[in-house]
Amino acid sequence: MPIYKHHQVNSIAKLWVWHITEDEQSLTKRISLTPHCNQRLKAMSHSNQRKGFLAVRSLVEAAGLSLDQLRYTTDGKPYIEHGPHISFSHTKDFAAIAIGQAPLGVDVERHRAKVKRVAKKFVNPADQAPQQTIAELTDLWCAKESMYKAISIPGIRFSKDIFVDLSTPEKEIAIYRDQTYDLFRYAWQNHSCAVTIKNQV
Repeated sequence: MPIYKHHQVNSIAKLWVWHITEDEQSLTKRISLTPHCNQRLKAMSHSNQRKGFLAVRSLVEAAGLSLDQLRYTTDGKPYIEHGPHISFSHTKDFAAIAIGQAPLGVDVERHRAKVKRVAKKFVNPADQAPQQTIAELTDLWCAKESMYKAISIPGIRFSKDIFVDLSTPEKEIAIYRDQTYDLFRYAWQNHSCAVTIKNQV
């Protein structure tokens, strides 16, 4: 079982990361998909997307949760019926889930030069974060994407509505209006990952 990371993010949340090294058949054998999961899987045309989907479900089961409890809101946000808060993300090579006792979001992204070309779409002049390198910009994108997943409000503009403050390393935050979320960042093998969790104070 290629669980790459299993990390206690803070006192109320955990992060699991799966290194996707298997083919689809091997991933499928690991888990018992529900009819709804099978329906979603069959609608996916790209192999990498299907493998990411299967790796995420493998992590859900590894975290001790049942796929039978997995539901989606009308805008596609996953949640666990009668369970903790949950968020998913995956790339070609890695899948990640975050689970906790407060609203949260997770995002993982591979470092790609494209992030420099699209920076104006997500960089906010108020951001207190380094923005010079591909890794730094990817970190910032992950922070905003994870915040977007956590607050789940349609129509939010990353470059205007969310700002990130990394100026205090022991207390990094993402903010949307009057909502402050604690931010936790990770990096491995040319990937960035961020988890945002609603501040409990």
